[in-house]
Amino acid sequence: MKIRVAYDISLLADWFNRPDSKSGIYRVAEEIMFRVSKRDDVELTAMGICGDDVLASSIKSYLYVETFKDHAPCRFDNTFKSRLGLTNLYLKSFSACLSEDLAEGPKSALRTLYYRGVRGILYRLYYTYKLDDIHRVFDQGRFDIFHSPYFKLPPRQLTKHVPRVITLHDLIPINAPEFVPAFYTIAVREILNSIDTERDWVISVSEYTKQEFCARTAMSPDRVFVVPLAASGHFHRVYDASRLAVVRQRYDIPEGDYVLSIGSLEARKNLTHLIRCFSKLLSEHPTLDITLVLVGRKGWAHEKIFSEVESPSSLCSRVMFTGYVPDEDLSALYSGARAFVFPSLYEGFGLPLLEAMQCEVPVIASNTTSIPEVVGDAGILVDPKDVDALCQALLDLLTDNSLSQELKRKGLERAKLFSWDKSAADTVEVYKRIISNQ
Repeated sequence: MKIRVAYDISLLADWFNRPDSKSGIYRVAEEIMFRVSKRDDVELTAMGICGDDVLASSIKSYLYVETFKDHAPCRFDNTFKSRLGLTNLYLKSFSACLSEDLAEGPKSALRTLYYRGVRGILYRLYYTYKLDDIHRVFDQGRFDIFHSPYFKLPPRQLTKHVPRVITLHDLIPINAPEFVPAFYTIAVREILNSIDTERDWVISVSEYTKQEFCARTAMSPDRVFVVPLAASGHFHRVYDASRLAVVRQRYDIPEGDYVLSIGSLEARKNLTHLIRCFSKLLSEHPTLDITLVLVGRKGWAHEKIFSEVESPSSLCSRVMFTGYVPDEDLSALYSGARAFVFPSLYEGFGLPLLEAMQCEVPVIASNTTSIPEVVGDAGILVDPKDVDALCQALLDLLTDNSLSQELKRKGLERAKLFSWDKSAADTVEVYKRIISNQ
């Protein structure tokens, strides 16, 4: 008999049409949904019920499922109801106005004018004048389990007797609020407050995060399961020289060797430390022909990272910022690097580490938080605040070919221990254990 899973996709709905803003958490929620929905022992129904705006979450979730239905053969449940009986009109008009077909069509087309006109009336009816009441609906009798892959759990009176599980990615906004904007800390507090430690269940992406969560909430470790993540299958070693050259040219990476780091440009990623270490390495070994390539969109407090490159001025030509890079170019960027450096101060997991190892790039990473769980003995682990240790690790990889080859081999073998199919299977095992405990 199939396990009937209600899977919240509010996060995916919020960001699916903004590819440059898809975080690691987005990847996790999406991969788990894709893999679990294809299993024979699960019937997965996607819904947008955990977002703050129930109308927008449900309609965008519908559009997401329509866009990706070939990748995830799941059902969709609408989760809002209009007090005035206008539920279907809201769904049709709002989804039509948000769809790409309508956006790309002529604005004067009769269909376009109709749906935009109806949407305008309904928008004012609900949002402006508060003449309609939109409330959440959830048919608890149809499900064996409810899973939120990120957002806070919905009210208990909505899900009632259905057992609930939430995926916890990290406690960075709580334990290190200096690394994030204040609203992230507020959001994570709301997530934690939504968890009933006596009745709900938690999936943690690492043992480190599980221990932090249990220590903070006093939730029984028996109710918290660790399900490690994985790198997507499209990350692989690129051997095609022309492909490597095209991608290098696309992001203006100069000829010669380069060291790579990938992640949003923010204080937590410890990139100012990496740049200082790189500068020290160049000053002590001026014959090294090496460039530092930093991939990622601008994040919280990114200004200090750019100012670090401005002095000395000679560093500007040796440190490259690519901005956001789409997935289709990342494998080539990884594959062309002499080393991948991940000096982060705090991680709930650290997906780029597995991506790099899967592309057979030797890894240097921090020896703190969850990172050692991911790297194991397949990379060089250093204190993220020790300048000399990082400089020496970089020098060793750049000058010792046998060490580089050994870490490439170890990294690839390490990456094979992680897969999304395994993560999905582990998630389903969690569902089964939760149901058996009811």
